[in-house]
Amino acid sequence: MTADFTTAKPTPDLAFISQHLFTAILWVNDELVITWLNAQAEQLLAISSERLLNQSILTLLATDELKLDERAALALNPDQLDNHCALTERFHQAQQYQQPFIDHDHIIKTPLNGNLPLSVDYSVTPVIYEQQPYFIIEMWGKDRQSRISEEQRQQQQYNVARHMLRSVAHEIKNPLAGIRGAAQLLQRQFIKFSEATALHNPPSSAISDINSGANPAPNGDKQLQKTAQKLRSYTDIIISETDRLTHLIGQFLGSNQLPNWQMLNIHEPLEHVLTLVLNQYPQVTLQRDYDLSLPELCADKDQLIQVFLNLINNACESMTEFEQTLQQNAPAKADQLPSDILHSNLEVEKTYQPKLHIQTRVAFQHTIGSQQHKQALQVSITDNGSGIDAALIGQIFFPMVTSRAAGTGLGLSIVQDIISCHHGMIDVSSNKAQSANPNSNPSYNYNNSQTRFTLYLPFKQPATDA
Repeated sequence: MTADFTTAKPTPDLAFISQHLFTAILWVNDELVITWLNAQAEQLLAISSERLLNQSILTLLATDELKLDERAALALNPDQLDNHCALTERFHQAQQYQQPFIDHDHIIKTPLNGNLPLSVDYSVTPVIYEQQPYFIIEMWGKDRQSRISEEQRQQQQYNVARHMLRSVAHEIKNPLAGIRGAAQLLQRQFIKFSEATALHNPPSSAISDINSGANPAPNGDKQLQKTAQKLRSYTDIIISETDRLTHLIGQFLGSNQLPNWQMLNIHEPLEHVLTLVLNQYPQVTLQRDYDLSLPELCADKDQLIQVFLNLINNACESMTEFEQTLQQNAPAKADQLPSDILHSNLEVEKTYQPKLHIQTRVAFQHTIGSQQHKQALQVSITDNGSGIDAALIGQIFFPMVTSRAAGTGLGLSIVQDIISCHHGMIDVSSNKAQSANPNSNPSYNYNNSQTRFTLYLPFKQPATDA
C-alpha cells in the first residue's frame, strides 16, 4: 500500500486579492460595523479607510435608521418604524436565513464625504467566518461606466475640434505673414515719402520766404505730409493687429516642443505658482490639504507650472470679479453717505470671503481613458467664485469658450492639451451661485458656491514617451 502524497498548495491571501479588484468590498460584522474595506471602496466612496472603519454601515446606506437609536424616543407608529428600519431588518433576515440580497440605484449621501450624492448598486452576502457571522458588501458605482464613456466622448469631440482649429490656423498663418510683409513695405514707402517731402521744403526756407515777404510754399506739400503720416499710422495698426492674430494662432497651434520628462514632487510646481499668484490677490484665503507622502511623478515641470498658473489664476480672478459684483450690487439708497456705502462694502466682505482650496491625494484603481491605473495622482483646485454655467460645463475646455467677461477662452484649452500630453485627464464640477444681488436674497450664503477642477496624472509615463 503506497501513501498518496499531495503537494500542499499555498492558500491565496484574500485580502491581497481584494485590494486589486475593481469592485468595492466592505467587511461588516453582525453589529453592522465596518471592520475592513479595500482600496476601491475608498476610491468609490471618496472616504478614507480611517474614517470608515468602526462606522456603522447604516452611515452609508441608511442614515435615517442610524438616527433611530431608541425607537421609544420617537413618536412613530409601527408602520413608520418598519419603513425606517427596513434595511436593518433585511440584514437580520439575511443573516438568519443566510440569503444574500441586492439593492439597485441606491443613493449614498453621507456627511463623511460632504453629502455628495453617489448612485450605486450593492449586494449583501451573509457569511460565517471563524464561527462568527459577517456580511460581505460589494458596491458598483452606477456613474463609473457612464463617466468613463462621457469622458471618452468628450475627448473625441475635443480632438476633432482641435484638429479642425489647427488646420484653419495653419491656413490663416501664411496669409498673415504676407499681409504683415506688405504692410511693412508700404510703411517704408510712406517714411521715404515723408523724408523726401521734408527735404524738398525745409522749415528754414519757409521762414526765409516769410521774412522776405515772398509767398510761402503751397499747402499741398503739407497736406501730403499729413496724409503720409496718417497712412503710416494705418500701417502701424495693420502690423500690430497682424502680430496679435499671429500670437493668437500660435496659442491655437500649441508648442511643438517635446516634454522634458523628469521626476518631481507635485508640490514644487504648485507652491511656485501659489507664490506668484497669491501675491496679486492678498484677499484670497488659501487652504492647503497636501498628502506629503505622495511618490514622485514623471512630468514636465514647466508645463505643469503653466497648468497650475492658468487654473489658479482663473480661480482668483473669478472670486475677485464675484466679490466686486457683490459690492456693486450691495443695497444702496439715494440719500446714502459715502461712509454708509463703505459700511455696505464691509458687510459684503464679512458675508463673502474668497477661498482657494488645494488638495493632493492618491486615486486608487482610477481609469484614465482606456487605461486602468492602480494609483494615480489627484490634484483638486477649488474656489468659491460665481461658478460656471451648467450649459458651459461640457464645453469649457474647447478653445474660445469662457465664462468670464475678460477671458480669452484659451487658458483651459492649453491646460487640456498639456494634461492629455501627460496621459492624464481633467474634470470640472461647479454649482453656480445664485443672483449676485444681495437684495434678491439677503440670507443666501455666497460662500457655498464652488468650482472644482480635478486633475488625474499617472505617476509613470509610458516607456515609448520616456
